Amino acid sequence: MVRIITRLDQVKKEQKKHAKPAIDFEIGNVSGKVRAIIAAEEKEFKAGETKPIQIKKIDINANHICFISAYGTNKYGHTMAVGEETYLPISMERTADHALFAAALDYQVEKDDLLGILVLLPVELNF
Repeated sequence: MVRIITRLDQVKKEQKKHAKPAIDFEIGNVSGKVRAIIAAEEKEFKAGETKPIQIKKIDINANHICFISAYGTNKYGHTMAVGEETYLPISMERTADHALFAAALDYQVEKDDLLGILVLLPVELNF
């Protein structure tokens, strides 16, 4: 058997790296992504409490800003913010692994509960 060696695999990898990333939605010429904020642990909340909770990891691309959807996806409360232990600048790849959840009603969060929606939008930095 003969094996033909070329740079084709290397070229394909380079093309994949520079390809336009997959998008979830477009508004005019702005494209973005939508990610579910999913609980990674169980936690009990009393009405009116706001506490941090572990979530399933969400990858945030470099040069993307995050918005929490104002549409209430969880009838017991709302996610206020997401983040990671160490702050990284917007120009770097980041992840979110915890969220701040505010309970409107008494609620026992179960693992895999939908807590909210994260909207990711690309930005161009000019500084």
